[in-house]
Amino acid sequence: MANPKGPKGFIVVTPTGIIEIPQDSYLSWLTMFYLMPRVLVEKWPEALKIPRKPFEALRSQACLDIIKQDMFAELVWDCWSWTAWQFFQVKDSKGNYGEIPGSREQYTGYFPLWQLSYDILRYFRRKIEREYISFQMLYTAGPDEEMLWFTYREFGNLVGNLTDLVVEEENWQPMIDAIWENRTVEDYENKNSVVRKDFMRHWNHDRSGKAISLEELVEDGGDIMNVADPRAEFERKVLSQGQIDAFARRLSKQDRKILRLRMEHHTEQQIADAVGFKTASAVHKGIAKIASAYEDFVTREYQKFLY
Repeated sequence: MANPKGPKGFIVVTPTGIIEIPQDSYLSWLTMFYLMPRVLVEKWPEALKIPRKPFEALRSQACLDIIKQDMFAELVWDCWSWTAWQFFQVKDSKGNYGEIPGSREQYTGYFPLWQLSYDILRYFRRKIEREYISFQMLYTAGPDEEMLWFTYREFGNLVGNLTDLVVEEENWQPMIDAIWENRTVEDYENKNSVVRKDFMRHWNHDRSGKAISLEELVEDGGDIMNVADPRAEFERKVLSQGQIDAFARRLSKQDRKILRLRMEHHTEQQIADAVGFKTASAVHKGIAKIASAYEDFVTREYQKFLY
C-alpha cells in the first residue's frame, strides 16, 4: 500500500524482488479499472483488449501499451468521477439533503464540486488498495485467476459507499455545503440550460418556478443546438436507482417496459418485438416521448433546490 513516509507508490513483493508502481503512473489506476462494469469500459473499446486475467495483463507489452495511453486514464477518471458526483449531497431550499440537481454536463468543469469529484479518486484508490483489490493481489495472481465483471449496480453501490466514507472521514460536508451555497452563474455550463435559467431566475428574485420550454428558447433567440439533449441524459446508465424508480413510477406500464429494456441495452427492434410494436420506428418515437418526460421530471426536481 502507499506509505507517505516511504515509497511514493504502491509496493508489491514478489519472489524475484520488489516492484513499486508510482502513483503518478497510469498503471496505478488498474485496480480501479478492474472494478468498472463492462457497460462503462465499452465507452473506450480499446480498453476491452485488457485481459481480465491480471497474470496475463501485467506480462503483456501490448496490454501495458494500452494502459500507458491517456485514454485509459481518462476512461477511469471520468467514469469514477461521474459516478461519485451522483452521491454528493447538497441542501435544498428547505435544508434537506439530496443529490445535486440536473445532469453534471449542465455545470462547468470549473465548478468546485466538479473538481472535487475528480479529487476524491485518489482517496478511492488508497481505500481500494487497502480493502478491496491490491496490486499485491494482481501481481501474485495465478495464470487462471480472472477478474469477474462488476455489474452496474455493484459498481454504483461501491462508489456510493466510498463517497460516503471519504466525505465523512475527511469532513468534507461543510466544504460541500459552502460550495453549493456560494455557487455563481459562472458555475453553469451554457446560457440555455434548464438549471442555469432556473438559477438565474432565483438570482434575479423571480420565484415563479415556471419551466422553460423549447418554444420559449426559440422566441428568446436562444440557440437550441446548445441546449442539453434530454435523450442524452436518458441514455446514461449512471443514475441512482432512486432516481430511476421515481421517474419510472410516472410512466405507463408499456413505457416502463421500454425504459427498462432500453437501459438493458436492447436494440429498438428488440424492444419493438418485446412490446408488440410492428416497427422499430414506433419504439424510437416512444423513447423520444419518455426522454421528454424525463426532461420535465428533472426540471421539477431541480425546482426543489431553489432558495
